[in-house]
Amino acid sequence: PGTVRLAVRVMPLGKVVRAMKRTALGALKATTHVARAVNPLRALKRTLSTDSSTWLICGLGNPGAKFTRTKHNVGFDVIDEVVSGCGGEYASERKALVAKVTFDATSCVVCKPQTFMNLSGKSVRQLMKAYQIPKERVVIVYDDLDTNLGEMKIKVSGSHGGHNGIRSIIDDATNGSRDFPRVKIGIGRPSDANVPIYEYVLSRFSESEDDKIRETVREAAGVVRDIVLDGRVDDVMTRINTKYAPKKPAKPVKQPKPAKERVVVTTAVEGDNIKVTLDLRVPGKPKAKKPVVVEGAQTPATS
Repeated sequence: PGTVRLAVRVMPLGKVVRAMKRTALGALKATTHVARAVNPLRALKRTLSTDSSTWLICGLGNPGAKFTRTKHNVGFDVIDEVVSGCGGEYASERKALVAKVTFDATSCVVCKPQTFMNLSGKSVRQLMKAYQIPKERVVIVYDDLDTNLGEMKIKVSGSHGGHNGIRSIIDDATNGSRDFPRVKIGIGRPSDANVPIYEYVLSRFSESEDDKIRETVREAAGVVRDIVLDGRVDDVMTRINTKYAPKKPAKPVKQPKPAKERVVVTTAVEGDNIKVTLDLRVPGKPKAKKPVVVEGAQTPATS
């Protein structure tokens, strides 16, 4: 009676050390989470850095003087037009040249990724994360071979269509999602089918083409502004896509069919005879009547 038995479990030293490490790490993590939660300055910074109305406008292109004013860099040209129109200035951030502008009271982050075209999505992903901008408010501006030179098309979804910059946006920035707004600037396809596409898109516009594309670039900068101010893409997309929709060929004017001759037959009963009149009517001519009397015809018997 009164005897106490203790069960002692003998553990290898290695297990004891690992258990102690786990306990210490757990305590350290718990302390860190509490410190972050109660740090008012950190919470304030997080609140200020997240603006649900901010838009990200990204033009695609390649960095470097040798790519300036090439067809593949028309997305950069639109961003330059937006920044100059708003009096903004570029700064290097997240592998891109970034400017902060506002349209009325709506803030925008406009950028030109400096990762080269094929890796554009990596820079866009970092900017989306830094400014907490969802893909629905990320507008990508880029060149399009399948749109006529100097025309525009707006889409809110779709595949990359062979464009490596859009391919990178889908793969690296939006986690495979194809649902994000796009403004496509038409550069057309080469008139010479023997010219490789990569040479064509990296070439500069001719003098006559340059005048046309500059006008389109200015219009595209206004389109971007309209999208941001409207807070949606649908209305602007309808307006622009209707404007640049392929024109249907005019229907040929139908020629009136020539009127055919008509014969009007009338009958009249005169006593025991039936009078039959044939009225031949020819278009454009006065009526010609040829009365024909059938003698001896009897009126039908009546019951």
